[in-house]
Amino acid sequence: MKTRRTALRAVVTSACAIGLAVGLQGQAWAGTVTIYAPGDAGSATWNQDPSGSIPGDAIRACDTASDGWGIEAALDYNYDGVIDRRVDTRGHTAGYCSPWKGGDLPEGKLVRMYVTPVKGGSYGPSTYIDVAA
Repeated sequence: MKTRRTALRAVVTSACAIGLAVGLQGQAWAGTVTIYAPGDAGSATWNQDPSGSIPGDAIRACDTASDGWGIEAALDYNYDGVIDRRVDTRGHTAGYCSPWKGGDLPEGKLVRMYVTPVKGGSYGPSTYIDVAA
């Protein structure tokens, strides 16, 4: 009896996970969005609209781990693999966030934001999300 419940729970959990993944495909996030680099090394944040001293259509990178790696936040405007805007924390210690780097983009334009660990000219694995201007 307990084995059946465990198996049923595993099937239901898997189905929910698949449904969530399929439901989120093609989703573009708006507003202020933060994604994290693999291994919790740091983060990249997107800010859609101006708010106080934070510009709109802006990114920044934050390094949260004392691991010798910095963090780069980058935008690809055209989904062509060419980075159009980037900021990083190279040369700074953990706990540092780059200044915001903004620039007006057409309202509603979808762009891909990446967060990548960096050390000199070396790059770690990237994580990305699509965001809306």
